Amino acid sequence: MGNRIEKGVFPVTGMMCAVCAGTVEKTVAGCQGVSDASVNFAASEVSFSWNLDITSPSKVAEAVRAAGYEMIVEDSVAKAVEEKEKAELRQYRRMKRDLITAWALTIPLSCICMLHIQFPGDAFVMMALAGAVMLISGRRFYVNGFRHLASRHPDMDSLVAVSTLVSFLFSLFNTIFPEYFSSRGIAADLYYEASAMIIAFVLTGKFMESRARRNTGTAIKALMGLQPSEAQVIDSNGNLTTVNIGDIIPEMAISVRPGERIPVDGVVTKGISSVDESMLTGEPEGVEKTPGDTVSAGTLNTNGSIVVEAIKVGASTELARIIDCVRQAQGSKAPVQRLVDRISAVFVPTVIAIAILTFCIWASFGADSIPMAVLASVSVLVIACPCALGLATPTAVMVGIGRGAKTGILVKEAAALELLKKINVLAIDKTGTLTEGTPSVVATHPTTDIPDDFLQAIHALEKRSTHPLSGAIIDWAESSGPLKDLVPDKFDYIPGMGMTGEVNGRNVWIGNEALAKSVGAVIPDGIVTACRQWTSEGAGIVIAGDDSGRCIALKVSDKIRNDARDAIATLKTMGIKTVLLTGDSKETALHVAKQVGIDEVIADVLPQGKQDAIKEMKRNGGFVAMAGDGINDSQALAEADVSIAMGGGSDIAIEVAQLTIISGKLMYIPKALTLSGATLKIIKENLFWAFIYNIIGIPIAAGVLYPAAGIILSPMLASAAMAFSSVCVVVNSLRLNNVKI
Repeated sequence: MGNRIEKGVFPVTGMMCAVCAGTVEKTVAGCQGVSDASVNFAASEVSFSWNLDITSPSKVAEAVRAAGYEMIVEDSVAKAVEEKEKAELRQYRRMKRDLITAWALTIPLSCICMLHIQFPGDAFVMMALAGAVMLISGRRFYVNGFRHLASRHPDMDSLVAVSTLVSFLFSLFNTIFPEYFSSRGIAADLYYEASAMIIAFVLTGKFMESRARRNTGTAIKALMGLQPSEAQVIDSNGNLTTVNIGDIIPEMAISVRPGERIPVDGVVTKGISSVDESMLTGEPEGVEKTPGDTVSAGTLNTNGSIVVEAIKVGASTELARIIDCVRQAQGSKAPVQRLVDRISAVFVPTVIAIAILTFCIWASFGADSIPMAVLASVSVLVIACPCALGLATPTAVMVGIGRGAKTGILVKEAAALELLKKINVLAIDKTGTLTEGTPSVVATHPTTDIPDDFLQAIHALEKRSTHPLSGAIIDWAESSGPLKDLVPDKFDYIPGMGMTGEVNGRNVWIGNEALAKSVGAVIPDGIVTACRQWTSEGAGIVIAGDDSGRCIALKVSDKIRNDARDAIATLKTMGIKTVLLTGDSKETALHVAKQVGIDEVIADVLPQGKQDAIKEMKRNGGFVAMAGDGINDSQALAEADVSIAMGGGSDIAIEVAQLTIISGKLMYIPKALTLSGATLKIIKENLFWAFIYNIIGIPIAAGVLYPAAGIILSPMLASAAMAFSSVCVVVNSLRLNNVKI
């Protein structure tokens, strides 16, 4: 048997509460060949891995359908989301139609009951109105509710079905046999309006909740909306042809006019323009693009026409990766959700048990307490809806992850969003994280009066070099003015020292101080002093000269990111200790740490050493986050409690990390911490209100206050309160969209 594993996220329709989500999760997890099943109730999606040699999403969908729900399986994310939206729209319209019908029948029924309007056959009229509400608007509650009850997975539908049916049957008994209770001196009360009102209020709450929940998924819709549906392709004759985005293949030439979004990841081959990349980086400033520069799908071409050669298309683009990452993250569970899942699994059976106990206790006081027993037990069933509990965490996580994606903070796991706020130590790699990751010449001695022919000779030698610093020296030379691409007459590479050669009849050398001494060069005192200073700062030193006695020293170092100092200062105000964790020399690391204000330095460490350092920090009580961008950071990233990859880094670092700063700017780490704190706060608020609502509501509904204060919740008020609680949780989560980060 093979072991080819795939992972995907699939929309599921028909889930009405957290217990429904638990049923779907158990159903999917129980399918042969399936692992890591997880349902996001707020997003109405299930994510799971499956063995291609054992099962397929279509087979899993059949199992989900048998359980009473619908799992949508499509070839692409766009199609799946489109089908989900169509299904949700159909469900929304059906719910709206049922809601209007319910209230149209319930209002006259309530008027007859509450205003005590009496006429011949009034009880049968009320019975007919209540029965119509139950059969027309509430049919789904009975079909699904009793099916789930029979399968030992009772849910919200089960509570509504049992409570309304008990109310209706008790009233029907009193309508047909009114003398049974009246002959015993007990009023034969009718609760037809309770059955209808419960359904009307529950439908109202679900309708409002559905409208609010649609706003929690705006991040995915917004990201997908960045992908144009068509593009202008240039054929071999230079003619423009409009093609569907799905028909574009690599190496096609695409014309992108001002105001259009770029449809693929590619390279500019013609034209100059400014491109708005804020959807990727969160930065509002446009980025100038010239031939040879890369562009990404979904970014906006603002002020010039360009031609782009397609490199990555469709699902291979960075935008598609981000969309998939956000969907996966929104489907993952925060650690606090595990507690909620355990409670939800036993919630409905517990509520049914409490309702039965409530009935028995009230009935034990005598036959005249039977109406109160029915009323209290029905109220318990209605008020204890698991919806608010089930929505508390996933809605906040969904909105938080979406908010981060819009800002340039890509959260891959919901756990990271919860855990990030708990960190007290941040370990940071140097190259590519604190620094730009590209060495450059930052100083020279002397600083001016460099003859053009000398500059040309240095350039000619470095063009033939494979040394890591050669690119920085070439860029420096070319920035001083236009240079010819000369070929040295002689060229000799001396390992560990540098190069010598002959350019335009002059002997030229470039390398370290040992090379200068070996060729008999005399280094001026000013250059010696400058080199000593630069060495103490951990910078790379390159000295060049020729046989005329000319000499120049170059200071080569990796430029510190502009926002590094501010980011570290902000982290300190948040109470976070910063540690520079690098494989570079201690002198270089200390110099960089001093410049940006980092608390501690651990230098000269290999990848295993970085991982060991993270372990030691955790042993000493640290809750550690690691920020890095290279392959050599991957072990440390995996070891950290929270891992942060800087955009533009290696694929393996981004793959290992739980969170990616797309722009690569350090200042976005404090932003991510702020987002984490805001999300965690909303989750706690939601869970508090969901728990406290049930803790207070269920006893009152059971009638514990009735003997002392005469207070009891009617089924109508209980159903209204239940509906209100779910809407409040969703609306509270949507506040994250307005959090300043």
